[in-house]
Amino acid sequence: MSLDGAHQPPRLQPVHAFSTASVEPARQFEAWQALCGAFLELTVPGDPRAGYAARCTTWKLGPLALASVTAPETRHRRTLPQIRRDAIDHWVIRLPHHGIQRIRTGTGSAEMPAGLPFVLSLARALEGERSDLAWTDLFVPRDLFPGLSTVIDRSLHRPLGSSLGLLLSQYLGALNLQLPGLTEAELPRLVTATRAMVSACIAPSPETRDAAAPLLDQARLERARNAIRQNMRSPTLTPKRLCRLVGMSRSQLYRLFEPMGGVARHIQAERLREAHRALADPDNARDIHEIAEDLGFFDASAFSRIFRREYGCKPSDVRAAALSGTGEIPLRQSPAQAPAGTLTALLRALR
Repeated sequence: MSLDGAHQPPRLQPVHAFSTASVEPARQFEAWQALCGAFLELTVPGDPRAGYAARCTTWKLGPLALASVTAPETRHRRTLPQIRRDAIDHWVIRLPHHGIQRIRTGTGSAEMPAGLPFVLSLARALEGERSDLAWTDLFVPRDLFPGLSTVIDRSLHRPLGSSLGLLLSQYLGALNLQLPGLTEAELPRLVTATRAMVSACIAPSPETRDAAAPLLDQARLERARNAIRQNMRSPTLTPKRLCRLVGMSRSQLYRLFEPMGGVARHIQAERLREAHRALADPDNARDIHEIAEDLGFFDASAFSRIFRREYGCKPSDVRAAALSGTGEIPLRQSPAQAPAGTLTALLRALR
């Protein structure tokens, strides 16, 4: 219930959260084995009694489950006797956030770099090792994709480095970060969105892409916006270069940004927002012209004119308010420019 007495929808809660920090160091690896040993055999290269700082948070999302894990260097193995014993045949879509994982199966070996998702099958024997690693696992039951099993199995044990794979990486990253802010009422749409993204990105076809079209467009848009934020100080950031950075055609990029006034307009708006943040920071001692030039505005009078048109005040007004301690002049935004969480925007696309 909120402070004004209105009922708030219940938030999603993890079904399991565990950290070995609650266990004495000599027994930490033993405790971790007890958590994971049901379907994996684990060993460490050093003394297992020397400590093993690991943690895992698991969320139940209808027929899916998502686990966020951090663990030290480990060797792992899943054997045929284990598969026969536990009868778990889920796919696992894994996104390593940092670190390297190597996997060996009866058909070969592969190295999985950070930032790219890949698919494992708990119905297949495998072994491998990983460095100190943080990752997100999405557990997917096979009966959720009855017509795509063969196609998904062809994608096993290799990085999904295509543009669609990168969109899936972005989606899983957003899912991991934003689950605590979602409500139980949003769970059905979340399951629908996740199923559509997995189908379209791992087993693309005209049908799966059509079903996920709004989600894919929103994910592409967010990816392009992230690239703009990361490269806004580059004087060569143009729509043409942005196409290369995000792997999109010019027409596709222009279509995505059309509701926001166009690509060039959005790049300019992001640079102006960054300039506003710098000017509103009382600890930022750089001159106004230095801040403007750092963001690609090399004509001082043009910068002042554009800034005033965007915010209704001069850059010097924002700097003066920050230095006087009277508070930051509000950053005026139109609804089309207001930032939104990636996952929230994706779910909104399903409405």
